[in-house]
Amino acid sequence: MLPVAVDERCEFLSPGWIEAAKAFLQTEVPKRPLDRTRFSMCESFRDAPPSVADERGQAAWHFVIGDGSVRAGAGEIDAPDLRIDGLYQAVLGYAQLVYAAGKEAVVRGQQELRHRWGDTAVSLIGGIPEDPAVAGLLNDLHDHMAARTIENPDFQHRVAQMGLSDRVQQLDELGYAVIENAISPGMADRLCERTAEEVRRYHPITTNGLMMRHRLFEEVVQHSHVCTLAQSAVGQNMILGAMSGTWKEPGPGAIPLHADYPLVRAPFPEFGLIAVAVWALQDWDSEAVGPTWVLPGSHRHHRPPRRGDDVTGAVPILMPKGSALLISHGIWHWQGDRSAPGARVAMHVTYNRVFVRQLDDFSGVNDAFFARNPPAFSTLMGRDDPFGKSSYQGHDGRRFAYAGRFTQT
Repeated sequence: MLPVAVDERCEFLSPGWIEAAKAFLQTEVPKRPLDRTRFSMCESFRDAPPSVADERGQAAWHFVIGDGSVRAGAGEIDAPDLRIDGLYQAVLGYAQLVYAAGKEAVVRGQQELRHRWGDTAVSLIGGIPEDPAVAGLLNDLHDHMAARTIENPDFQHRVAQMGLSDRVQQLDELGYAVIENAISPGMADRLCERTAEEVRRYHPITTNGLMMRHRLFEEVVQHSHVCTLAQSAVGQNMILGAMSGTWKEPGPGAIPLHADYPLVRAPFPEFGLIAVAVWALQDWDSEAVGPTWVLPGSHRHHRPPRRGDDVTGAVPILMPKGSALLISHGIWHWQGDRSAPGARVAMHVTYNRVFVRQLDDFSGVNDAFFARNPPAFSTLMGRDDPFGKSSYQGHDGRRFAYAGRFTQT
């Protein structure tokens, strides 16, 4: 399941999405041993964006298999064999999980979605027959559509559904915001162990290029809520700039006061160039742990800090493990001193505005990466924008148009 062309991608449950699903079913059903199978399925999701919602605010579709043929379309049907109901934005997360990533990754993704949205965001009534041909068809349909399903492009609708409106405002006004408990404690523990191992293997305090080194890192860079908050600062077509891990033992902070705008000269622009998610993989419950310190509003200086700058009003970011601190617009911050025993382990994920070059080397991202991830990953890897794609035939107009849809958040 390699990245499909950008003009084949669809908004979840849009007419184009339903037509793509219908075309797949009409092509595949006659090829499979389903000539005696009868099966129907209906999905209906509430609080859908206006572009796909009916007068009730719902988006729905269905299909019916019988006698080796299939019919499918928008809307609901009565008494399907399987009915799936839920919250549109939550279900969209499930729709973007790729089964080709493997059972462990899918189970982990489902667990994290339940952690994010709760157990009642999706419900199932009925089931599928004990027929491997039906199960295989549904699995293949899922991955076929996962390769084509983009994140909700109605940015304000998505922000509201995720409960991020206040954080988006804070990130803009103060230059930082926190999403607490963004991942489960178990996921935080796994990432902490893996990050510590990677850092200590290569460097005393830090290492870059984490995304390339374990499936866990691929998953966390695509975290829907964190990416949405970052996109509020640097655009929906942002790319992944870097992913690093840090190891901080007791002693003075190793990273001094700075702004995350490398090689950007003052004055910094009004719009954001870079947003960074700092992941706490252990509890940051006191200043003793050596948390990140930020100076709220310092991004309004539009320049990096200078020696002797007043940092009165700076605050330590205290948050439970599994939380993410988002910083943007060149806000001033630094690593705090640590007096607690042991080491503080953290991840730093950098998201760039689409035209800002990446720091990490992603040249090793091959077809296997794209086969196990949704279109959002392709965008983060810079595959969906026009940069570096022009040739003797001119510019890549399709990618210009696709990236242009998401230039404004």
